[in-house]
Amino acid sequence: MMSNQNEQPMPGCKVMSKDGFWNLIAEIKKACGQDQDKYMAMLKARLKELGPECAQDFHNIVHAYEDLAYKYGLWSASELMGLATDDSFIDFRAWLISQGKEAYFSALKDPDSLADLDPGDGYWFEGFTYAGNYAMNELIGGSAYAHTDRAAYDKMIEALKGDIEYSEGINYPYECDEVADYFPRLYERYLHGSGEFIYEGSWNYNLPEIQEARRSGPPPKPENTMEMGGM
Repeated sequence: MMSNQNEQPMPGCKVMSKDGFWNLIAEIKKACGQDQDKYMAMLKARLKELGPECAQDFHNIVHAYEDLAYKYGLWSASELMGLATDDSFIDFRAWLISQGKEAYFSALKDPDSLADLDPGDGYWFEGFTYAGNYAMNELIGGSAYAHTDRAAYDKMIEALKGDIEYSEGINYPYECDEVADYFPRLYERYLHGSGEFIYEGSWNYNLPEIQEARRSGPPPKPENTMEMGGM
């Protein structure tokens, strides 16, 4: 059951509530685990079964949650797992949403919690971003992107943002000499003892947004930080 029939659609949606969205993901993940091919097949089938309005809402909510997770601190954390480019960070955010409500909100509150997640086939899931669009194409022969109402989408962004508790350093682009202190579990899992430090941590400092994000410096260091031996 995707959602309680008494739930109201969220602002910007025609039929889907926030709980309905996350319940659908929980249903698919429980059935498919980390098998992305199986996950996509079942998700598209369920969206087609639920109809074009639901498929459109799903598409918009996924993109809204991806936009709300576009944070330099989360990007820094994902890079510890080997994901550094613009495209890979899109696919990472899609994968994170596909892991469910708890994983998504925990990662934005504490990016180091990503160390607790099962990577399955890898921390990226490109197809998940387009699941609603695929379903819409098969249902109506049109694009979910073309049917997105920008004003409604902006309302949805504001409604979803209110539920998110961001970490203090979520907007900060971390450099390689900072990550072990701020993401100790990720560092330990992916880099410590590897013999070679592979974190790039190289931001484009010509971009005004990067300059602004780093201007105030990193947040206070968390307790129980670790030394980065060999750096």
